[in-house]
Amino acid sequence: MRRIDIALLAISILSAACQPAVDRFAVNGGITEADGKTLYLDHVAIDRVETVDSVKLGADGAFSFSQPAPGDCFDFYRLRVENQYVNLVIDSTETVTVKASLPTMQTGYTVEGSESCSKLKEIMLRQMQFMRDLRRTYDEFSGPETGVLRQRVEELADVFKSDLANGYIYPDPGTPYAYYVLFISVNGQMLFNPQGDRQDARLFAAVATQMDMKHPDAVRTAHLHNLALKGMSKTQARTRPASEETMELFNSLVSESGIIEIELPDVRGRVRSLSSLKGSVVLLDFTAYKTDWSSNYNLSMRELYSKYSSKGFEIFQVSFDSDESFWVNAAVNLPWVCVHDENSLNSQYLGMYNVSSLPAAFLIDREGNIVDRPDDQKSLDEKIAKLLAE
Repeated sequence: MRRIDIALLAISILSAACQPAVDRFAVNGGITEADGKTLYLDHVAIDRVETVDSVKLGADGAFSFSQPAPGDCFDFYRLRVENQYVNLVIDSTETVTVKASLPTMQTGYTVEGSESCSKLKEIMLRQMQFMRDLRRTYDEFSGPETGVLRQRVEELADVFKSDLANGYIYPDPGTPYAYYVLFISVNGQMLFNPQGDRQDARLFAAVATQMDMKHPDAVRTAHLHNLALKGMSKTQARTRPASEETMELFNSLVSESGIIEIELPDVRGRVRSLSSLKGSVVLLDFTAYKTDWSSNYNLSMRELYSKYSSKGFEIFQVSFDSDESFWVNAAVNLPWVCVHDENSLNSQYLGMYNVSSLPAAFLIDREGNIVDRPDDQKSLDEKIAKLLAE
C-alpha cells in the first residue's frame, strides 16, 4: 500500500511539473489615505466590465494583483476605489506599479513599468481638460445663442480630436493607446465616428491595418476591422455618390476586361495592371506582408508558382501594408507581380472585391473572368491545374 501511495504521489508530482506555466502580469503599488477601502481590479472587455480581483486596503495602502497575461492581443484593465479609477493596458507579462492618494487618485497617480499606461494617463488628462472646456462653454453660452454654442462645441471637439489623432494615432497606429483613443466617449457618444465622418473612418482603417498585422487572430482586431470596413463603405457612399458617369465607367471596366481593373505600382515604381495578364490563369491575391502568417503564406505561393508558372500561371499579389518600405524589402525578390496600395485598409479595391479579411484570393481564367474564390491550399492547387488544362 505504501508503495502504491508513493508511486501515485510521484506521478502526481511529475504530472504537475509537466504542466505548462501560465504567463502572468502583475499590478502592484499603493493607494494612500484609503484605509479600509476596497480596491478592485476590473477587466475592461469590448462589451463588458467585470471585476477579476479585489483587496481591502490597509493603512499603508499597499496592494498586489496578478492575472493571466493576455494571449493574442493587449487588454485593458482598471484599478477602482469608489468612483475613482486608473486605466491600464497590459500587453505582456509586465509588472506595472501604480501609486496614488485616494483624494487625487484619478489625476495624480504615478505609473511605472509600461509606456502605454503612461500614455493612457496623458490621454485621460487631456480628456478631462476637454470636459472642463465644454462645461465652461455651456456656462458662457447658456442663453438663446444656441447657434454660437453649437459652433463653439464643434470647434472644441475638432481641436481635441486633432490633438488625439496627431499625438497618439498617426505617429504609431499599431499601439494599444492608438486603439484606446478610437473608443473615447463623451456624454455617451463616441468622439470618433467611423460611420459618420470620412476622416474618422480613415483613422479606424489605419489602426485596423496595424492590428491585422500584429494581432491577426484577436477578437479586438476582428471587431475593429469590421467597424473600419463599415465606416469606409458608409462614408464613401455619402461623400462619393454613384453618378451615372461613375457607374458607366465601372461597368466598362468590368465588361472590357471581365474583371474589376487594378492598376498599382510594383516594387520598382512601375504601374502594373491586372488586365495585362489576360491569357494566363491568374491568382489575384490580396495580402499584407507585415503579419504573423505572411512568411508561411508566401512559401505556399512559391510552391504554386514554381509548379505552374511554366504552364501559363501568374500571381498578381496586392499588398495593403501601411509600411511601404517593409513591403518593398519583403517583396523585391519574389518572382511574381507584387504591387502595393498606399491606401491600406482604406483601399477602394477591398470594397469592390468584397474583401473583409486578409488574405483573400481569386482565380481568374485565361479569358479574364473570375471563376472561383478558393478557401484552402489543396483546393487552390487542384483548381489551378484544372484551369490550365482547359
